[in-house]
Amino acid sequence: MLRLNDHWYIAAPRRELSSEPIRRNVEGEVLVLFRDETGTARALRDRCAHRGMALSEGRVVDGTIECPYHGWRYDGAGDLVEVPALCPGECPPQGRRMQSFSVVEQDDHLWVWIGSGEPTSGPYHFTHYGDPGWRSFFMNTRFEATVEDCLENFLDVPHTIFVHPGLFRRGELAPTRARVTRESDTVVAEFLNEAPLQGWGPRLVFPKGTVMRHTDRFILPSITRVDYSFGEEYGFVITSQCTQREESVVDVTTAITWRLPRSIPMLSTFLRWYCRRVIRQDVDMLRVQGQQHALFGRAFTHTEADLLGRHIARLRRRSAEGLVEDKKTVEEVQLRI
Repeated sequence: MLRLNDHWYIAAPRRELSSEPIRRNVEGEVLVLFRDETGTARALRDRCAHRGMALSEGRVVDGTIECPYHGWRYDGAGDLVEVPALCPGECPPQGRRMQSFSVVEQDDHLWVWIGSGEPTSGPYHFTHYGDPGWRSFFMNTRFEATVEDCLENFLDVPHTIFVHPGLFRRGELAPTRARVTRESDTVVAEFLNEAPLQGWGPRLVFPKGTVMRHTDRFILPSITRVDYSFGEEYGFVITSQCTQREESVVDVTTAITWRLPRSIPMLSTFLRWYCRRVIRQDVDMLRVQGQQHALFGRAFTHTEADLLGRHIARLRRRSAEGLVEDKKTVEEVQLRI
């Protein structure tokens, strides 16, 4: 499992953490999340120093997490603060603390910093979430696939006519030109002459008679962003963040965000149904793809129409090795979508 440290990852939706602790796997780290006496979210490695019990099976007492086996308690910093069964005159064990992880509550989710040292910047902000005039909702989806397969799928245009027939595109593939720019932590595909989308979803939502600008973007470590913009004020944005739970198990948090020039009755209800249908089709396809990889390995064949997959793999691999992409590349590709 490829791990990218020194990044923020979503551990859980904010609503899932109340008065009881929860357990989450994040990029190979098994964590217990709980709220301290001030209501602040805290994250520790989910293991008691005494007998290795899962702290997440315990309870929160006066803002500390109590082990269910012998009652040892730890504060939000991971320091051992209570050992109930000490013998008379015995001092609490020194240096027995659990590793703590920085937590930020942002955009209705709990973000955890996985890495060494303290973070130097905050988590990624979901584009336009909470901005005046923009509306949003979140979807949380589990994929049985690798992070790289999810990321490429979310930004892969050619598959849409086959996996989502009639939802995005219909009819014959049309010639399109794309400019792909890769930098140190991102790669962006800008479609320069893409024909208006013809699926019944886009035809309902996207304004008629306006020029559409479409860009697909990957951002380290595991974020994708798809923009359909119309002029300077209006647009439709799909942003997804992938959190690796274990090998080929990925939880994806997707923000659907839009601002349109006209009001459409029941639009939010329609979009929730429509986007859920689309993402379930991708879930099914990637599950089968993952089964194929388990049987036959990951020997791929690439064409120029596979715009972003190889760039995503390169950036993530170099990041895992502690390297930074120091060369900006720009290429233009002719494809049919």
